Amino acid sequence: MNAPRAPLAFADVAPGAANHARLFFFGAVLAWLAPALRKAGSPDALFAQHPFLQDYLDQIDRPELEGLPLETCWQVWHEATAAWAAPQFSLPIRRLQHALGLGDAAIGLVFQVGLIEDDPRFAALAADLQDGAARPAWGWLSACHPTLDPDAVRERLQQVLKAGLLLAEQQGPRAAWPLAVPLAVWDALCARPVQDPALRLREPTQARALEGLVAPPGVADLPKPLALRGLPGCGRMSLAAALAAQGGHGCLSLRAGAATSLTDLDSARCVALLSNAALVLDARHSLPDALPRLVTKADYTLLPVAGGELPAQVTLLPLRPPTPAQRVAILHEAWLAAGRDDCPAALALPHRLPAGVWRRQIERALTRPEPAHALAEQLAHRGDAALAALAEVLPTTGSWRELALPARATEEMGWLELRCRRREALADGVGEALAAGLTPGVRALFKGPSGTGKTAAARILAAQLGKPAYRIDLARTVSKYIGETEANLARIFEAAEAIDAVLLLDEGDALMAGRTGVSNANDRYANLETNFLLQAVERFHGILLITTNSAERIDSAFLRRIDVTIDFPAPDAAVRERILAIQLPADHAVPAAVLSRFAARCALSGGQWRNVVLHAALLALDAGGVIDAAALESAIRREYRKSGQVCPLREGGET
Repeated sequence: MNAPRAPLAFADVAPGAANHARLFFFGAVLAWLAPALRKAGSPDALFAQHPFLQDYLDQIDRPELEGLPLETCWQVWHEATAAWAAPQFSLPIRRLQHALGLGDAAIGLVFQVGLIEDDPRFAALAADLQDGAARPAWGWLSACHPTLDPDAVRERLQQVLKAGLLLAEQQGPRAAWPLAVPLAVWDALCARPVQDPALRLREPTQARALEGLVAPPGVADLPKPLALRGLPGCGRMSLAAALAAQGGHGCLSLRAGAATSLTDLDSARCVALLSNAALVLDARHSLPDALPRLVTKADYTLLPVAGGELPAQVTLLPLRPPTPAQRVAILHEAWLAAGRDDCPAALALPHRLPAGVWRRQIERALTRPEPAHALAEQLAHRGDAALAALAEVLPTTGSWRELALPARATEEMGWLELRCRRREALADGVGEALAAGLTPGVRALFKGPSGTGKTAAARILAAQLGKPAYRIDLARTVSKYIGETEANLARIFEAAEAIDAVLLLDEGDALMAGRTGVSNANDRYANLETNFLLQAVERFHGILLITTNSAERIDSAFLRRIDVTIDFPAPDAAVRERILAIQLPADHAVPAAVLSRFAARCALSGGQWRNVVLHAALLALDAGGVIDAAALESAIRREYRKSGQVCPLREGGET
């Protein structure tokens, strides 16, 4: 009588996630052997055609399996794997099974499909077994286990497909659907680093402490799923990682776009479960079309400032930039940690930056020889690649002495500068009813003819505030494609607010024209663009300057939202003389009386006087001297010829 066979056991296999995956891998190899042997007819024929299988059998080489039918070997292997894994509660695959309600047989099917990802020789074997199909098909997997009920196999396949562990090319009859394991899922199943540009994993040790973040009180107690909405750099990912780390979890983010599907999210969820991580749907740059259905499947969702309707069961948490006092505290803390006692606290007050952007500016400045000076320079010239792609960087240099304006406009520019400096504190100085609707946004309209200094005033205002300035480039922003203009504008406003830049909308009447009656599709879409811009302007909490020489064309709804309106009239004789005095070099040779006469007789705009002085300087350089009356008069006559007007100066300088 034969002695009873010893049960298969893996006492010699060290505990751990990688060995757990390896055992499943070899179990999948055994599952392939039975149908392969049936097709080949004999082991010799099988190994002659696919010799690599012998290599795998040599690695498996368990005497307990000798004499067992191949159809049952893989089942015995799975039973031994389950017994080996039982005391290891934290194994990634066990965590996945518990969360999704999957048995070892279901995971075994996933590994059967995934073998090809590690060893392409299984693709040749699959093609041999399936009449040319290089990937396991639904029907073949259902039929290749004769000892199992085909319906049970199909049910398991349906489970893993629904869970996101498998992908199926769902064309034609179901039996012919080729199956694949998403590469990120396969890497995670095999306990390897996930190589997927759309996924990023932060371990709990990489997260900042929640106490060190600028976060609303009680945020740790808010129910999930939690949607974090705020500007780029507001610390959304840092907050999600800190909250996950409190529970001992990492943080896995899925970069989401318009085409992100439920299948993508399900596969990412499997990776998160295998990685012991909270799942974050990172929709900061482009909202998925299926956003309302997607957010409920993630632990955290990162959203841009506006847009995206959310289901009722999602808790929305707006993350606003830190207050001036919080910015000062962050600055003090960093300065003290660097062992410095010269903290430039005043720099924290006027710059309404998200917490992450503010911290990065401070950290960068502290690496420079003069941190306080470096921080001021960085704040004045900070940039953003997304913004630079759609807007033009304006030079932010100069002072108000360089701008010749009428007295009323000069006074209003002073008030506008003060409004910009005190925009965050203004709500504290008014009644509750007014403060409730007051935001830190400042919207100013500069109106007047071309060449009167509107753009120069915007540039100098930004220089005085120590902020970068960007001018919206209509050629790069406006698109003939439906919805693209709105998307570009949304990116511009969000990026400008995130770096607290002064945003200039030159010739704003081109985008802010009054809405019309709808008589065709063009009218309807033009009105939609106007409505979108109205909302974007109202939501923008930065400094927006709009210039126009046709204020009457601007929709009245925009005008109601303007905080400051400044007239830039055509310069009179006194202002024109001041413009000349500012633009001419100190060593010019034009008599004061001649300057006064030119300014009185020539009704040119500030921009035209700039052209005049530039051409006069060119004439003087060519003659080897300085600008004199003759050079200035010649330049004036040239400017009148350019504009097609008659010069009011007579020949010889006589009036």
